[in-house]
Amino acid sequence: MADVTSVYDCAIIDEIQMVGCKQRGFAFTRALLGIAANELHLCGDPAVVPLVEDILKVTGDDLQVLKYERLSPLVPLTVPVRSVSDIKTGDCLVTFSRRDIYKLKKKIEKAGKHLCSVVYGSLPPETRTAQATRFNDDTNAFDVLVASDAIGMGLNLNISRIIFSTLEKFDGVETRDLTVSEIKQIAGRAGRFRSKFPVGEVTCLYKEDLPLLHSSLNSPSPLIERAGLFPTYDLLSMYSQAHPKLGLYEILEHFVENAKLSSNYFISNVEDMMKVAAIVDELPLKLQEKYLFVVSPVDINDEISSMGFAQFAQKFSKGRIVELREIFGADIVKVPKTPTELKELESLHKVLDLYVWLSLRLEDSFPDREVAASQKSICNSLIEKFLEGNQLISSTRFLKNRRRRL
Repeated sequence: MADVTSVYDCAIIDEIQMVGCKQRGFAFTRALLGIAANELHLCGDPAVVPLVEDILKVTGDDLQVLKYERLSPLVPLTVPVRSVSDIKTGDCLVTFSRRDIYKLKKKIEKAGKHLCSVVYGSLPPETRTAQATRFNDDTNAFDVLVASDAIGMGLNLNISRIIFSTLEKFDGVETRDLTVSEIKQIAGRAGRFRSKFPVGEVTCLYKEDLPLLHSSLNSPSPLIERAGLFPTYDLLSMYSQAHPKLGLYEILEHFVENAKLSSNYFISNVEDMMKVAAIVDELPLKLQEKYLFVVSPVDINDEISSMGFAQFAQKFSKGRIVELREIFGADIVKVPKTPTELKELESLHKVLDLYVWLSLRLEDSFPDREVAASQKSICNSLIEKFLEGNQLISSTRFLKNRRRRL
């Protein structure tokens, strides 16, 4: 979403180390090289500094590197959290699957001492923010957080102690150990400066994970050696002129296989984009329109999101105005009663988000932006209601238990 067409006095790119991400790195590289600003501030892991220095030698920019020390201590504990009874106010349990998040939430709340807010990647951003706000609020009973690595970026949280339930995650290809950078990013959310916890602590649920945790926190992050790239429309258009019989899927495939890159760059993982290209190649669309759909924020591996995308693209290709009510009936957005229905509602939110994105670029063909935005807000509210109601003990009973202990 970064605007590379306007001129700014000053711009800031946070989490600049994300240039090295296989899936999303190209967006950060585009921002780094494309934002027209007199002064550009890059914030992030120092492991990316040598790469940025190399990249900016080519652009001729002046570079100044400032290093900052953490302003509050982070203490790695030498003992694990042995049971749910050891969970305390301000704790954040970290795990890496939606199922395990709800499993831990259920286990903690069943013990009757705490209520849990949850944060994970497939929650809408607005809902994640609302859950974080509820956790931070001292006036309610939700005093423990169960979360994925989604807490690592973009949320200000009053966390006293980070507890890793595991140091492994499935990255879409394989189950692997967390990297040094990932462990540091997550652990660093505890005891943030000016939060209500002046000292942060970090530990694990299982004793056997402690050596990896400690060694990672004591090690520098491995240097980020390359930044992601994805071909712009102009490049693909020129390639298409040289190969006029190829569809976008084949153009992308050929481009990725034959592109010559300097040692500072890699072509980002385009597997999902290729899936989208295969869909739009079946439609009577111009190359520029196909490219727009390929770079749109569609979760092509989510069935509901993929179906919504296909309907949008098909109607647009026929020259029709894509009206939201043709796809979203009046009763499709409803209060979820089960985790499965919650997941479906999260998917519907993705479809609405996609519609808004397309409406900002194809306004005449996608005119219902305000309706889509309103429906997104309703989805957020319904998801919040589910998360508030999905607890094993009521807030009233919880507060009675708390008063007894006091």
